[in-house]
Amino acid sequence: MNHMPVALADLDDTLFQTAKKCPDGGTDGLRLMSRLVDGSPSGYATQLQQNMLDWLRIGQVIPVTARSRDVLARVDIEQAPAICSNGGCIVATGGGVDQDWHSHLTAQASTTDSIADVYQALTSDMDTEAFRHWIVSENQLPLFIVIKTNLDNHDVLGDLHANLEVHLPVEWRMHRNGNNLAYLPTWLNKRHAAKYLIEKIRADRPDVPIIGFGDSLSDVGFIDLCDYAMTPTQSQLWKNVIVDNDWIN
Repeated sequence: MNHMPVALADLDDTLFQTAKKCPDGGTDGLRLMSRLVDGSPSGYATQLQQNMLDWLRIGQVIPVTARSRDVLARVDIEQAPAICSNGGCIVATGGGVDQDWHSHLTAQASTTDSIADVYQALTSDMDTEAFRHWIVSENQLPLFIVIKTNLDNHDVLGDLHANLEVHLPVEWRMHRNGNNLAYLPTWLNKRHAAKYLIEKIRADRPDVPIIGFGDSLSDVGFIDLCDYAMTPTQSQLWKNVIVDNDWIN
């Protein structure tokens, strides 16, 4: 097992997705992968995705996700080790929170703009019928801001960002993919957490192949640290890769 590959894998839109995004928009023949807080189904894997996950499990699967630890618990996938909340929480092999990483982030957060203050500036005048929003926290540490629209047209998030950008502190980053608009401080990054975890893996297994698997541009940060890169060919990431590629015609 020690020589088998390790897969750092994003979850949503990589290994499963909502029913609307599945072929034909239905759930027949699909595997239920995640639930909402009320227990209702939320994410499904196609047979192809199930086969991919089975293949990855020949080695070790480590989730790398924007989902908080509580939300990850509602996914039918390995829970530890894991990187949650865009790198805001690392779950150690035994299932507990990596306290060294948590202490590191707490120290970083104390030197920058308050998440609560930025949240107030971004959302105080927001249309509550058109948008919903919240702060994601782990272990009492506020981490990042999420905004979603209640409208069918998710493109409104692009227009919203254009209006909100003036309120962002310098060097904060924005991530938008589908019905998800997130604002992250500079100290929060999947890449930072993945680097920390990969160093631990390399200390014990220096020659183990590490695969990075994700669908969005924000996943590039941690995929870049791995030995091999994977992405679904219908993903935001792959569509960006093939832009103006003369070999695809």
